[in-house]
Amino acid sequence: MTTRVPLSTDDIISPSPDGKDSYYAKIPILRRRATTTGDSKKDPICVIVVGMAGSGKTTLMAQLQKSLNLRDDGDGDDNAAANNNNTADIESTSPPQSKRAGYAINLDPAAKYIPFSSSIDIRDTVDYIEVMRQHKLGPNGAILTCLNLFATKFDQVMAILERRAFPLENGDGEEKSDDDKKSDGGPPAKEEDEAKSKTDETQQQQQQHVNNNNTKALDDTDDTTTPNTTTTTTSNNSPLDYILIDTPGQIEAFTWSASGTIVTSALATTFPTVLAFVVDTPRCAASVHTFMSNMLYACSMLYRAKLPMVIVLNKIDIVGCEFVKEWMEDYDSFQEALDDASSANGYSDEMAGGGSGYYASLTRSLSLVLDEFYNHLHKVGVSAATGEGVEEFWTVVEQAAEDYEEGYLVDLKNRVEEQRMKERAMQRVGARKLVRDLQEDGQL
Repeated sequence: MTTRVPLSTDDIISPSPDGKDSYYAKIPILRRRATTTGDSKKDPICVIVVGMAGSGKTTLMAQLQKSLNLRDDGDGDDNAAANNNNTADIESTSPPQSKRAGYAINLDPAAKYIPFSSSIDIRDTVDYIEVMRQHKLGPNGAILTCLNLFATKFDQVMAILERRAFPLENGDGEEKSDDDKKSDGGPPAKEEDEAKSKTDETQQQQQQHVNNNNTKALDDTDDTTTPNTTTTTTSNNSPLDYILIDTPGQIEAFTWSASGTIVTSALATTFPTVLAFVVDTPRCAASVHTFMSNMLYACSMLYRAKLPMVIVLNKIDIVGCEFVKEWMEDYDSFQEALDDASSANGYSDEMAGGGSGYYASLTRSLSLVLDEFYNHLHKVGVSAATGEGVEEFWTVVEQAAEDYEEGYLVDLKNRVEEQRMKERAMQRVGARKLVRDLQEDGQL
């Protein structure tokens, strides 16, 4: 005899014991926001430096690193020594500030050398020249392939960054009480003291062995030796303030590729993230069309990444950036500049930077469209060569990080909640179908 069991749709859908928190646990920054108090340590701000080729991204990275007084965390080969010397040669006009900790990452696989010391370098993982040779690719295709290969292991990079940014949350340097140790099933205090004493003795012996090896390595340095920089970096328990990311000069290889989206999303869902779009100010001064092209690209990146953006007007030691700021803040000012370029005499339309007809009309229309877009941008003038404006840059980055909390993070929570509701609705539909099938079979 078949026993009928009273069953409803809600009975079939077993709710998660921790409710929506199970969805939040999948996203690191939402998990931390849900478990930490307001007086907890501030998360480090991730700054992704992007821009057109030749705009000065890598040189700016060196100046930013110098302003943060970053330590050389183990990049001991000849290339790193040259990079450190190159960084020291860049004169900074910035006033001395309190020391801030940072972490630099290089994502440009085609760079022969970089004028800053990177803690994580894509060149240590992927050989750009070998990728070109094996896959028979051109320069841009090889850069894209290198980024794709590196993105497949980017979860390991994120694990390193989280361990470095939050050492206490990962058990580095955090001491538990005896009650906590007992509740965790750990050894008694006396046994643990003995074990700790033996461990310390073993560690001292290992450290002595490492020191001897390091002394020998310094005496016999080989150009092909590339030490693992992340090992030394992750052992430093000082809190991070900033994470700097240098991207390839071919901007489209990063911003419009799947690997670029993976990297950006991984960083943005773990740390407060800001895009720093570097603009070549002298080229904008030479042509209003160049300025408009840069703004259109910045607009497309903002639309794609949905992250707060800082327009970095670089090379102000050559040309001041006041005129660009005025163009962005005053629509009529840009129209006057376009009229002046159109009425320039003695030059061709292309050299004058303005011209009449279709292109001038298109530029005017685009400037009107982008007028609202400018209101959501932060802008700052810097000189990557002299360091002028770097301290103001950090102030603007802090303001953009507040926009991340009020904009991207709120949108992220809404997307998580929307996904949770969609999955819940699908469960209900499946449950109703199951109940209907059971009723047709006479089991309900």
